[in-house]
Amino acid sequence: MLAYNESIKQFNQDVLNNQIMTKISSKLNAGKSEQSAWKDAAVYMKNILELAGLDGDIEIGMELKIPITNNRIDFLIAGLNDRLEKSLIIVEMKRWSAVSKTNKSRLVNADDTRYGQDALHPSYQAYTYKLNLEAYNQNITEENIQVSSCSYLHNLYEDSDIKDDFYNEFLEKSPVFAAKDNQRLANFIKMHVSKAYHNQLLYQIENSKIIPAQMLMESLSSELSNNKVFTLLDKQEICYQNVIKAIRDNEGNNQKQVFIVRGGAGTGKSVIAVKILNEFIQNKKLAFYVTKNSAVRNVYSKKLSGRENTHLKTLFLSTIKISRDRPKDQYECLVVDEAHRLPKRSKSGNILLGEDLIKEIIDSTKVSIFFIDEKQQVDIRDYATIERITHTAKKLGAHVYDDENLRLSSQFICSGNDEYINAVESILYNEEVIVNKDLEYEVKVFDNIQDWHEAIMKKIEETPHSRMLAGDVFDWVSKDDSTLFDIKINGLSLQWNKDTTFSADESQKYRVGHIDTVQGLEFDYIGLIIGDDLIYNPLKGQVQTDYTKHPMNAGHFRRHGRRSPLIEDLDQIDLIIRNTYNVLMKRGMKGIYIYCMDSKLSRLLKSKF
Repeated sequence: MLAYNESIKQFNQDVLNNQIMTKISSKLNAGKSEQSAWKDAAVYMKNILELAGLDGDIEIGMELKIPITNNRIDFLIAGLNDRLEKSLIIVEMKRWSAVSKTNKSRLVNADDTRYGQDALHPSYQAYTYKLNLEAYNQNITEENIQVSSCSYLHNLYEDSDIKDDFYNEFLEKSPVFAAKDNQRLANFIKMHVSKAYHNQLLYQIENSKIIPAQMLMESLSSELSNNKVFTLLDKQEICYQNVIKAIRDNEGNNQKQVFIVRGGAGTGKSVIAVKILNEFIQNKKLAFYVTKNSAVRNVYSKKLSGRENTHLKTLFLSTIKISRDRPKDQYECLVVDEAHRLPKRSKSGNILLGEDLIKEIIDSTKVSIFFIDEKQQVDIRDYATIERITHTAKKLGAHVYDDENLRLSSQFICSGNDEYINAVESILYNEEVIVNKDLEYEVKVFDNIQDWHEAIMKKIEETPHSRMLAGDVFDWVSKDDSTLFDIKINGLSLQWNKDTTFSADESQKYRVGHIDTVQGLEFDYIGLIIGDDLIYNPLKGQVQTDYTKHPMNAGHFRRHGRRSPLIEDLDQIDLIIRNTYNVLMKRGMKGIYIYCMDSKLSRLLKSKF
């Protein structure tokens, strides 16, 4: 839906006659603040267009809804460029008057309007809109419409932070223009659109079919063919083939299909998920990879999206969009990775969205595939279980597939060392432990934190894809003051890194990763600090947990709106702590170096490994 579409000539008249808000409001419901933003945008863009001296018949659009999302493009200019190619310009408009740089890729602090909260850099925001249109709008690809993007912050005079070299990754492709850049913006527009097309270009874009573009299909196919990471082995191939066959057999049937793929950490769930996604894309069917954990999305997006294949990032969808938009039968397939981490309701800032995320996922697509491991639930709000998915699917009349062919057992983590993996689970869940001392996997338990740090730092330098991790028993004080240290043990001081780019960002390798930023990911070696929330009781011969060691502001044990854990949740909290260390202790492909804050637990681990 395009809320406003006129020529520059008519647009100028509508601005002068205060008709912009009236015309857009006739197609789009919005509050007073947003209506005021439309009026401001129109006035400022009228000045820019006059400065550019453009043909009065060039098309102007405002508030174009982007395919598959609920987002809208603020301002569009459509026509021909100097080479007589059809051309579209996307302009993301902001009224911000103060912006500061962050140390987070693609994010800024919009100081005056969002109270210092993180916001997407507007030029990157515009760039993602461009990628989306190029990847899914059939008319743009088939008509070879050239798409350019930029942002315009007409109230921003102090613009050094928003133009900082830190953001060059996308500013070179999608420039930012501030209050003193009016002539530069006018030149940018004239460079990309200089003549009228006279054939309703914006109408063609608005009414296009939404399917994966040929370019997207070819890019994904090429990446999977040339990337050994996505090679299926043994049970992975069996699972994949059974899912694909069942989908094909049901092709002419309107009944929804729900697949439940079970598998522990490192059994290849994410790899199969991406391969199934590719199957749908190659058949020009709308499909997306969904996960709550943005760290997993970022890593797999990066594995697929080289510099030449940035459009592949559009294949990755957050659960927030599903809960917010609640589309009905919009997709052919949603591949839901790390399904055990799905909450009942998605959360955007402090706002809860939707009603039941499992239902909303199944409602939105013909085929939904849930990859799940209930032993990786590490938050009291982790809602999705096999039982809940099955119950919801049957209630919605879907055919549920959950059989032996969809069970993954072969482990690809920890060098495929089943003995180590079984030993970890036996220790954490107080089961019988029998460990062969000749494990073909390096396990070292340290009594001295300095010795531990020296050993893991050596591995980090030798094998760059190694990291330090820790249990969540340390307050994140460096979040608000980067000069402070979060983890202090016997003279060693370290800082958390709870950023979703932790795994892939080389500059963060000397910080300590958190469960929320490493779940679903693997490293060469890990150095793990097991906090005093996991202890050994020699009198009972059991490993026990102590949730009170976690910071008061830690959210993993508290339900939404609660300041402290509920008494009835304590058994589940005990399991969450065990599950957390179950995940953390399996992140190393080649080995793990452990320091335990509880000396009795340290002695137990030494006796087993």
